[in-house]
Parts: sequence; C-alpha cells; structure tokens
Amino acid sequence: MKHILNLSPSEDDILKIRNQLRDYNSVFLETKEDPKFVISEIDEYDELAGGIACTIVGQWLEIHFLWVRADQRGEGLGKRLLFEAEKIGRENGCTKAFLTTMNFQAKPFYLKHGYKVVYTQQNYPLINERYFMEKHIK
Repeated sequence: MKHILNLSPSEDDILKIRNQLRDYNSVFLETKEDPKFVISEIDEYDELAGGIACTIVGQWLEIHFLWVRADQRGEGLGKRLLFEAEKIGRENGCTKAFLTTMNFQAKPFYLKHGYKVVYTQQNYPLINERYFMEKHIK
C-alpha cells in the first residue's frame, strides 16, 4: 500500500473518496436516491436575482444554499424561495427541513420563518458561529 498526500486535490480527487463513502453508506440508509432541485429567480434583464438549492433525503429537506441579490433583499424573494422549497419538500414526503447559516448571514430570517437552532458551532472557522437549524414542515 502507498500513502499519498495531495495538498491541491481536484474535484475528481474529492469525488472519488466521497463516492466510496456514499456506496458504503447506501447499504445502511433507507433511501437510495436523493433528489436534488434548484429554484431560480431571474430578473427582467435575465440576471440571477436569487435562488435556492436543496436535496431531499428521506423525510428531510436539506437546504444547501439560499441566496438573494442585495438589491432584492427585503422584497420577499427569499421568503418565496424558501416557502416554495418547503412546499416541494412536503409534496415529496418531507416532514422536516435542515440548513446551516452563519452569524453574519440569515439567522434572523430563518428564525422568523420557524426554524430553530439545534446546535451552534462556536469559533468557526476562527471567530464566527455556524448555526445548524431545523423546522417541522408537515
């Protein structure tokens, strides 16, 4: 056996390991497919104004990213994207939603829309906090 240290891995290098772990885990998980979806909002100039990327894992809606362009914040776009993703989750059997956010991001937004902090990672990566949040959506 040979030990290799790669300090500049490519996406393929990372995916090789991730896929091996996914194959191992799949024997133990009740779900075999994790459908993914993205909802995008495009403005009148065909520019991205906001979007959300999610995966459905069994009864969980996992929200990976929710982004709204600065000039669109406070106009309800984030709420519409979040609620539409939750609706798709419910339609696909989800009863819970999960996401992470940082102290300088959207914690108040998610709290306002029913999410609760279940864990706080302190000093991440050095001085900030990352919040792990959940919501019952059914």
